[in-house]
Amino acid sequence: MNPVSEFTQPRWIISRHQDLLWFHGSVVAGLILLGIFFSLTPLTSTNYTPTHPAVILLLLWGIVFDGTHVWGTYARTYFTQDTHSRLGLPSDFAWGFWLIGPVLAIVDYLWFVPEPSLVGQAGILFRHFLVFAYLWAFWHLIRQHYGILVLYRRKAGETTGQLDTLFLWIGSLYPYLRFSLSEAYLQSHLPQPLPLAWFETTRLLLDISFILSMMGLAGYAFYQYRHQPFHFQPKHEFLAIVVSFHWLVFSLLDNLLVITAVLTIFHNLQYHRLVWQYERGCGRIPMGSVFRYLGWGMGFGLFWYGPRVLGVAAATDDLIRNLLLGLGWGIAFHHYYTDSRIWKVRRYPSVAQSLDAGVGHTL
Repeated sequence: MNPVSEFTQPRWIISRHQDLLWFHGSVVAGLILLGIFFSLTPLTSTNYTPTHPAVILLLLWGIVFDGTHVWGTYARTYFTQDTHSRLGLPSDFAWGFWLIGPVLAIVDYLWFVPEPSLVGQAGILFRHFLVFAYLWAFWHLIRQHYGILVLYRRKAGETTGQLDTLFLWIGSLYPYLRFSLSEAYLQSHLPQPLPLAWFETTRLLLDISFILSMMGLAGYAFYQYRHQPFHFQPKHEFLAIVVSFHWLVFSLLDNLLVITAVLTIFHNLQYHRLVWQYERGCGRIPMGSVFRYLGWGMGFGLFWYGPRVLGVAAATDDLIRNLLLGLGWGIAFHHYYTDSRIWKVRRYPSVAQSLDAGVGHTL
């Protein structure tokens, strides 16, 4: 029997077991969180209180998952001594991201008329800031999935992947864009992307564009594989999971706060695995100990999400509420910006070398 070509063998980033557990299987955490939020009383601006189960769940997610994953960025860069782990770190001016939200909240309070907002009330400036924040959060999330896709390509020795990239972005963006044209988005009181009278027509055009795009991708795939056999790779399963999960979340949930949590927990767990692999490739454990790493991470999560969730829920003054929201997003902005720079395997070969060296170390 002829041996199977090495190029037809599945190429995993770490191993079949580890990839399925952390990069693919972490979607199970998102599905569980989705099921819990779906079963709870819908969260609105009028019932956003410290005792609402959804608010408590948001706080727990922020402390245990989102806060620890942002701390993973700090542990892998600021708390290391080697120079190559700090490659890509922005200048100290980037910490100014923390102040953008609070400053805009104050300007908005002084100069703009308050209207209903996602939580409480805010002027048009701060409500546009919130739209920008959610867009950057979504962009960051898909970019992280794209980063994992790039790692799969690298393992398989692929030099191009336009088809994969287009499928990821189109498949993930479509449900988000359709949500922005829905009644659920209108209930958030965030600025409308278009006049209300245009919503129905735009949704139809969006649906048609999506169908035509998928048909084009299918045609391109048929042309590409017409003269060569198709070989299933782990990246294909990964892409199917990511896109399907986005469709499911936007179909069942109608609140941007809980949608963000459900989509992000998938990424949170993936990120911890990448940080662990990188750090083990450098011959160390993050923060010197798993317990220290998670302990500091949850402490940071409490510092970040205590005011961001419970503080906002307990506040009765709109300015205080928006200041806390702005600070929370500012911390997230610094993470988005920093994270977009430190994992560039093509620009910093030492990052790729550390990731490769970390293969085989289970978490």
